[in-house]
Amino acid sequence: MLTKNKPAPWTFLVGTVIWTWVFLGMTFFTGQNYLQFPTVLLTLAGGLGPLCISLTLIKLGYWDKELDKTPLQFIQRVLNPRTLESKWYLSVILLVLLLRILPILINNYLFDDVDFFAVGPAVFMVIGVLIGGMEEIGWRAYALEGLQRKVPIISASLIIGFFWAIWHLPLFFMEGTYQSQLGVGTAEFWTFHINILIGSPIYAWLYNKTGRVAFVAVLYHALGNLSGELFVNVHGINMAVELILALVLTVYSWEWMKKKARL
Repeated sequence: MLTKNKPAPWTFLVGTVIWTWVFLGMTFFTGQNYLQFPTVLLTLAGGLGPLCISLTLIKLGYWDKELDKTPLQFIQRVLNPRTLESKWYLSVILLVLLLRILPILINNYLFDDVDFFAVGPAVFMVIGVLIGGMEEIGWRAYALEGLQRKVPIISASLIIGFFWAIWHLPLFFMEGTYQSQLGVGTAEFWTFHINILIGSPIYAWLYNKTGRVAFVAVLYHALGNLSGELFVNVHGINMAVELILALVLTVYSWEWMKKKARL
C-alpha cells in the first residue's frame, strides 16, 4: 500500500523494469544499431528509467519531505560530491581497481596470460560513466533507501540486485551492445547477471557505511563502468572475486546488515 511522504520502493522497482523494457523493446523493430538515430533516442529513454521513475514518484509525494521537498532538491543532494568525505574517494578508486586487476592477476597465475588493458570505444566509456551514474539516483538513492527501511539491509540489496539484473535483459537483444556480444544463455550471460546480483550488497555496504551518502554509489558505478572499458574482463574470476568481497563485507558488518535501516 502506497503512503504519501514515504518512499515507494516496490513501485519503483516494478515501474522501472516496465519503463525500460518498453522503450528498449521498441528498438527491436527499428532494425538499427542502438546508437543510430533515431533508435538512440529510445535507448536513452530506456536507460533513464531509474531516474525518471524515481523523480516521478517524488513529484507525486512518495518520498520523505524531511530529506528532499522536490525532485530537484533530491537530485542536487544525490549528485553533490561534497556530501562524500574525501577518504571515501580513495577507497572507492582502490576498490574498483582491486575488482578489475586482481582477477587478471589470478588468471595469469593459473592459466594463460592475458593483457591487462582492452580499451573500448570512447563512446562506450561516456555512456557507461553517465548512464551508470544516473542509474544510482534510482537504484540506491531512492529504492535502497526506501526498501531497507522495510526489510533487512542485506535482503534489500539482493532484491534490488535481482530487479537490477533483469532490468538489463533487453540489452542482450539489441544490435551493437556489449551484452549482445556476450550472447543469450551463454556462460558469460549468466556471469553477467550473477555479477550484478552479488555486487548489489557492495553498493548497500558503501551506501550505509558512508552514512547513507548516495553519491558514493554514483561514483562507484561510474568508475566501475569506466574500468570495464579499460581492463580485460575475466568473467568467471571476476565473479568469484566480487562474490568473496561481498561476503567479506557482509560478514564483517553483519550486525547492521541483518537489520532494517532506521528512518
